[in-house]
Amino acid sequence: MKYAALVSKSVTIPGDERSRTNPGHGYPEHTETYLELVEFADKAAMETWVTRQTRGYAPSFKLIQYEELKYETTVSVTVKVSP
Repeated sequence: MKYAALVSKSVTIPGDERSRTNPGHGYPEHTETYLELVEFADKAAMETWVTRQTRGYAPSFKLIQYEELKYETTVSVTVKVSP
């Protein structure tokens, strides 16, 4: 099994000048949220990371344990020939 953390992040996108000088035009300042995946080599590395992240403030992450899936693709071609 593998271990990872899903970390909640956000970034503020500044609005353009038109939205400040002419309301209703341009685009206003807004915040976008996203998840960042932090992968760990093993459980001990995850525990060390969690210890560092939880010092002094509430954590904004979720821990997951997962197994990588393998996949296989196949291609098939059918040819019909008319006499």
